[in-house]
Amino acid sequence: MADIMKQEDKKTLLDRLSWFLTRYRLIVLALILVITAAFFFGALKIKGEVIFTDMLPYDHPYLKLHETFSKIFGSGGSGVVIAVKTNNGDIFNEATLAKVKKITQEIELWDEVYRALTVSIASHSVKVVTAKSKGEISVAPLMFPDVPKNPEEMEVLKKNIFSNPAYNGTLVSKDGTGTIILTEFKENISYERAFQLLQKLKKDYADNQTSIHITGYPMLMGWIYSLKPQMYKIFGISVIGIAVILFLVFRNFLGIISPLVNAGILTIWGLGFIGFTGINFNPMLYVLAFLVGSRMIGNSVQITYRYFEELNISGNDRSRACYETMRTMFIPNFAAVATDAAGFLVLLLAKIVLMQHLAIIMTFWMMSIILTGFMVPVICTLIPLHVAGAVWDKERSRTGLVAGIMSKITNFSISPHGRYVVGAIIVVIAVVCTWQTSKLKIGDPTPGSPIFYDSHTYNRDQAMIDKTFDASSENLMLFYEGQKDSAYNPTVLNTFEGFERHIRKTLPDIYKSSTSIMDIMKMTNVTYHDGDKLWCQLPRNLTMSTGLMNMVKQNTPRGTFERFMDATGERAQTTLFFSDHTSENLLRIRDAAYDFFKTRPMKIDKGEFKLAGGRIGLEIALNEEMKRAHVIIDLTVLGAIFLLCMLSFRSVTAGLMLTLPLFLANSVAAAYMAWKGIGLSINTLPVAAIGVGVGVDFAIYLYSRCREEFPLQKGDWVATITQSICTCGKAVVYTGTTIILPILSWYIFSDMKFQSEVGFFLAMIMGTNVMLTLSLHPLMIYIIKPKFISRNLAVEEAVRETKEQQ
Repeated sequence: MADIMKQEDKKTLLDRLSWFLTRYRLIVLALILVITAAFFFGALKIKGEVIFTDMLPYDHPYLKLHETFSKIFGSGGSGVVIAVKTNNGDIFNEATLAKVKKITQEIELWDEVYRALTVSIASHSVKVVTAKSKGEISVAPLMFPDVPKNPEEMEVLKKNIFSNPAYNGTLVSKDGTGTIILTEFKENISYERAFQLLQKLKKDYADNQTSIHITGYPMLMGWIYSLKPQMYKIFGISVIGIAVILFLVFRNFLGIISPLVNAGILTIWGLGFIGFTGINFNPMLYVLAFLVGSRMIGNSVQITYRYFEELNISGNDRSRACYETMRTMFIPNFAAVATDAAGFLVLLLAKIVLMQHLAIIMTFWMMSIILTGFMVPVICTLIPLHVAGAVWDKERSRTGLVAGIMSKITNFSISPHGRYVVGAIIVVIAVVCTWQTSKLKIGDPTPGSPIFYDSHTYNRDQAMIDKTFDASSENLMLFYEGQKDSAYNPTVLNTFEGFERHIRKTLPDIYKSSTSIMDIMKMTNVTYHDGDKLWCQLPRNLTMSTGLMNMVKQNTPRGTFERFMDATGERAQTTLFFSDHTSENLLRIRDAAYDFFKTRPMKIDKGEFKLAGGRIGLEIALNEEMKRAHVIIDLTVLGAIFLLCMLSFRSVTAGLMLTLPLFLANSVAAAYMAWKGIGLSINTLPVAAIGVGVGVDFAIYLYSRCREEFPLQKGDWVATITQSICTCGKAVVYTGTTIILPILSWYIFSDMKFQSEVGFFLAMIMGTNVMLTLSLHPLMIYIIKPKFISRNLAVEEAVRETKEQQ
């Protein structure tokens, strides 16, 4: 080992570090394995739950509103709609209604839901208002505690439902073939537990006569959790695929073992860190974990390839090959890993807990890949497997099918005619992608859930409920907060009613229905006036309004009343239901809501109206944060990459040459998202951010190799580029293949549309950057002839002159 340093002309800090790590590699590796053992125990503590509030922008006014009013009226964001649909005939038979009653009672006994927010025609809280003798008003349950036992009772039930706008089409479909049960899960409940309960309902109550359909955020997340076993299978298939590709690339077992062992150790580090921090690891983000694993393999391929080259040059001296690999690959490996990590770190700028947690754990995990530069060559030196050295001879690097194809692509790109063709293609792609990118939506661009295919049970249930009923899990809540008893004021109640009327008129294509305390008040008012429909209105003065409200309050169970108004009359709410939460419709709903208050004050004498709650309000808040954050994140990650590349190569030109092509790759990715209808959401934003970072890795390795080759090729730019492409470029192609093909396994095997599309999306980004590394980057190097590459030749000549003078 001492001979290694004696043979060096320069003894830089990097040289000394590489020498130290090579000489004491067993001790350093043992220390890494001890740390790995500690992280292994941390990995056993991983929690894979999704916390609803972690996925929302904590600093948004709607979220602050949500925190206040969810304690009073429920959040609206964890609601579930359960539809009971008959396959033949209507629901008005004893067997079907008994089934509805049993489902309702079972749900009300769940500790995981708010009992007061569980509503169906069999609920004690759903009332019918009737007049009795001597002007007495009766407010009785619609169908509680018993279902109708004879045709007469059944007809009364039908009349009470279909004559009441609050029930007709909402709780019961207008054709009478279906009914729904609404409930809301508590926010601290595991979605896996919620899914188990809801699936058990389906299993217990669905039969040949009746089908059960369930939608809502807890059900959606439950379906995602149910696919975890499939995700693990895809992981297994991908690992096998990676091993096969590594064997085809290196044609020896050392080339398989060293990258996989390295990736295994670093995977334990990442999982252990997640476990120790206590951060929940969302199943939706498993594909990102796989991307990190792929980067481990990719960097390992680059370093293993270089190790085999150095092993051949050194005459099978493993220590020398280890030292040279560490010394030459440290800077490009560090720069590549740092740019990847920057893509995750900038997610801290999003004011969403999940994104910030993701930034922390993924940045650490990605930065751990720096150890690849040490571990891969060390593992290679310790495993006594033979490597055919002649295969890795530099002079043979230009031979073979892969080298021939790459050389043709690169030589064409830098030829007098080819450079204009490549330039024209780049311009056309940039223009087309920029135009397509303008269509990229913030949020979900399609009805249903974009996470699953249209044929998935969840989306089919969503479509059925949307078509059959005037209620859904997509709700908007308008709140009022003021002084005690101020919610009884006719101004407040009439504003609620006017708001509902305005939304119904403005958005007739997506508005479905509404529910509030006014429904019961108007029913009571009509009944009090002998069933005269002219009195289906709210009182216009405070005395009559307070009197009617007290009558409703006395005859309505506390739980039912407090769904809409608190006991002190300080707070109230009205809920509006919509058909979907697509990004365009969310904007229409938001604009229509605020348009209403352009002609009416939100602040009145004794209180204030507040927008916007419910699932719609939360989605609007999330989309607004996505719109704010994604521009800042994109610009910041590009700025960080520029800075890191500039420092790594000590050249502003290098920073620009490596960063500017990323705009093209980024626009291609954004154009693909817009074309496929993938909206920018909390699930896709991290993928888009990291996609920018991983794209620059290949070019960094190419530029670094060009710096080494330029003095060796006596300052010949064409020879430098060609030799770099046939050595490092070949490794880039192998690296890209090792990453792209396993990632495509998500596209092929995943039943989750989101993971499938993201798999293809990441593979496309990688493929684009591999092609840019073989074409655009060589062209830029040839035209610009940057000094940060030619600088090494000048240094070597100066050193040679100094020696000659001595």
